[in-house]
Amino acid sequence: MWANLYKYYRQLLSFLIYLPNVTPFKMLFKSEIFPWAFVYSLRRSFTIPLGYSIFLVYMLLSAVYILSKGEPILVPARALFALLNVTFIFFCILKVDDKEFSQLQKAFTWVFGINVVLSLIQYFGLFPAFLTPFMRIFIDRFTDEPHGLGRGVAALFAEPSYASLSIHYYFAYFMLQHRIDQKSLLGYGAILLMILFDLFIIRSITGLVMIFVYYVSLQERKYIVRGAVVLLFVGLLVLYLAKQTDEPPRAVDFLYSVVYDQEYKDPLPFLLNESGFRVISVWAAYVYGFANPLGSGIGGWGPASLIAMDAIGVPATEIGFFASYSGGDFDGVRPTSFIADIFLEMGWVGFVLFVLAFWSYMTNKTLFNNIYARPVLVMFYFNLFVMGTIGDPLPFIFLALAYREFFPPQPKTNLLAT
Repeated sequence: MWANLYKYYRQLLSFLIYLPNVTPFKMLFKSEIFPWAFVYSLRRSFTIPLGYSIFLVYMLLSAVYILSKGEPILVPARALFALLNVTFIFFCILKVDDKEFSQLQKAFTWVFGINVVLSLIQYFGLFPAFLTPFMRIFIDRFTDEPHGLGRGVAALFAEPSYASLSIHYYFAYFMLQHRIDQKSLLGYGAILLMILFDLFIIRSITGLVMIFVYYVSLQERKYIVRGAVVLLFVGLLVLYLAKQTDEPPRAVDFLYSVVYDQEYKDPLPFLLNESGFRVISVWAAYVYGFANPLGSGIGGWGPASLIAMDAIGVPATEIGFFASYSGGDFDGVRPTSFIADIFLEMGWVGFVLFVLAFWSYMTNKTLFNNIYARPVLVMFYFNLFVMGTIGDPLPFIFLALAYREFFPPQPKTNLLAT
């Protein structure tokens, strides 16, 4: 009996790790990301390599430092948990056997399909409105229709930007899993559908960026110019068609401002304003981390981010997010890049230890040279260094799945029998 319950429990978790915004205790905890990935990793067979062990010890010491300053234990605990949630599962997936790996792939296919279907149901206003309050118990800001103001739907995620980031990983891994040649008719059709789905259904600026990253990752050096011309042509065509609608997608509105309002001539103020707190928080965190080798300590991101953003020299009043939500003053925010957060909370020392722990996986030539796996690796790099969500395990999950596709765990050998 207990064995069967554990089996079903594991199968359920294999679905939930792809849905970090599904939070069963949303009424009790404000966090939008539930640590399904961390829970999935908890098993007796779980092991971590030496490099990550050193990084883990450093994280623990950094959290203890914050405690020594008199902060409540929940402050460093929540900050630390967000980092463990995304990294533990990476090493867990690398070691799963073929049966469990197959289950993870099946669960992924179902989750991908459900999100696409639900997105279309929300877009066309077909979701039963009486179920919306129930869904909001588990998913913050769940809607049964597009969010409005140029923003689209979010499926089983808290908002379109979360959905857009996740859907691109789903798509990239789906193409890898089924070895769909991007240069084939099926491949071109799939990519075009993904672009249209993201621009007109999810309608997120994040999607516009991720489409660009995905597309660039497919290009071989000798075809870069040709690829740029195709991208420019498709972009201008989509831009023209979208502007004919009553409410153009937010991503297209952003692109329109860049091209036709000539914001490209002075892009920094435009990006700072349009990105909310993302660009300023990431930029400031890197600068802070270089100046403070040990960072602020894990959990100290609130006060440290204020110091960091003030030091940049850009007034908060010039950034729409802070002008609207905090009266023109900077508010403590955790940067939206994983590495930027490491710089802020653990300094450049923490960054070096992280790189040592993940170096062999992040620089794997097999993944980079494989046209099916490269998009997953390139998007992982982009989310790691530039734009993502702290605590979101999906980039690490899909990099681990891609790595596992090519490098299954070696069976243990009996040395006494040789």
